[in-house]
Amino acid sequence: MRIDVISRREDLDRLKQNWDELYRADPDAQYYLSWQFISAFFRYFEGQWFVLAASQGTRSSPYVALMPLRMKTRMNRKAGISYHDVHMGGSNFADYTGAVCAPEFARAAMAAFAKHLRKMHWANLHLNNLCMSSGRLRSFLENLEDKQLTMRTLSMINAKDNVDNAKCPSVDLPETWDAYLEQKLGTNMRQKLRRFLRKVDGSEEFRITLADSATIERDVGILLDFWKNRWGARKGNRLSAILNTHRSVFGSALADGSLFLPVLWHRDRPLGALATFTDPVKKTYYFCMAGRDESAEIVPPGLVLHAYSIRHAIANGYWTYDFMRGDEAYKYTFGASDKLITCKLVQTRTRRNLGDRLDPRALSSIFREANKNHQKGHTAEAENAYRQILDTDPAHAQTLYALGQLLAGKGDHQAAAAAFGKLLVVVPHLAKGWVRLGNALQALDNHADAADAFRKALEIQPDIRSARDGLGISMVKLSQTGIAATTPRPEGDVRVKAPPLLGKAKPPTLPLVVGRQPADVAPSSLKQSVAIIDPAHCNSGTLPSNPPSFRPSRMNKDGSNGIALLNPSR
Repeated sequence: MRIDVISRREDLDRLKQNWDELYRADPDAQYYLSWQFISAFFRYFEGQWFVLAASQGTRSSPYVALMPLRMKTRMNRKAGISYHDVHMGGSNFADYTGAVCAPEFARAAMAAFAKHLRKMHWANLHLNNLCMSSGRLRSFLENLEDKQLTMRTLSMINAKDNVDNAKCPSVDLPETWDAYLEQKLGTNMRQKLRRFLRKVDGSEEFRITLADSATIERDVGILLDFWKNRWGARKGNRLSAILNTHRSVFGSALADGSLFLPVLWHRDRPLGALATFTDPVKKTYYFCMAGRDESAEIVPPGLVLHAYSIRHAIANGYWTYDFMRGDEAYKYTFGASDKLITCKLVQTRTRRNLGDRLDPRALSSIFREANKNHQKGHTAEAENAYRQILDTDPAHAQTLYALGQLLAGKGDHQAAAAAFGKLLVVVPHLAKGWVRLGNALQALDNHADAADAFRKALEIQPDIRSARDGLGISMVKLSQTGIAATTPRPEGDVRVKAPPLLGKAKPPTLPLVVGRQPADVAPSSLKQSVAIIDPAHCNSGTLPSNPPSFRPSRMNKDGSNGIALLNPSR
């Protein structure tokens, strides 16, 4: 089974038809795995999400399974390394996660997903709220077993109120409201629902409104205010993010027709609100959030709004009312029964990424953070990050340039020259790179090679003053040693002659991330150097006729070859 990794918005958009077909066919699929939810939710995580896509046969074959995931990069400041956490796609919002699968390929696909994840670079895999059949779950978890990994089950019991969030009550709905009252409820609850709904239905003082495009901002505001008053203190500094995420998700759900949000009023006073996602494919109402006026004693807002929503679901031909995570007692009074979800945490034993490498998709964001540390003078942290990036992508031009700057700044000019030499194999037409190489060689009193580097910079950009000044200084030094400016230079590429000491630079205060150690003895001559990137260009005396192209993904918005300058004026 072939696994593709989808990580671009345009590719996700092209998946819609394939995704919808799998969703309709998959008995395990639920709203939080629908294309409409995932495609909207991923907009809040651009650059962090990806989808594992399994197919049989050629690349033109439709996918038989899709697993949405997210990746977050974190820093172990004590060890001085970055690492990745992988989360299920809807995590931090979705009560259920998993994958959409063609039923006949489900187990094979889940096994293939697990095997692919073991080949990726991460330190923690958070399998929160997995909602899938036991066979699929077993295939997935068994194929995650590895001697490099540990796996443990996470307790989902909330210690403050003893609610078990691994239990998810739901009600199978009969065809009529009367049948629901008779078949699902006890006598006392049946009488309550009839009494309170009659009070609301036939009253001029009470009314229930449904959120629409004209009232969505008001109604969501009412709901979130009530919810915040009840639960905000528990959420601490996460509260603002939780409220903003729900506000955005509710807006998207209203736009695609999947939000059902009734508000209960007494005259002009809101008493409560309840948000539910409706899924016409799975014929299910998914309760998401409720809030009520805690001081209201006229009617019980929560009971009325759940009863109203269940009646509405039955009237519209839905089969299930899902109360979602948490075994709060009130849910069972509506006739609910449990299903279980699974929460696991898979970790590397070393707490470092598998393969001791970074995920290539994260390099740009890690570089930006490293560059910020560099600018702030946190050079040890910056150097560690730069080296981690280069361990994953040795030709990452921005990082080679920045690391060269950093090494030169701390006086390690041999290693700086090595970094700039590698850079110029990747981007040979970068004038500032040649200037930097010339400066490093000049600091090593290698004025002949420095002069060559400055000349190359002037060939590319004749008006670059720093190259003219550097060339002048080196020419003076050469004349003082009796070497005429017109003396023929031996054949050879100055980039190749740059000392190969990048991996032997003096270590920063923090531990080096890949175990590099400083060299005990440096090469006695630059001519002991070896080729930096491409052995085919070693000692050729010429630039490669087809130099390695610079990846557009690394280019800055200003088109500057993707090289981030700490000080653009230098």
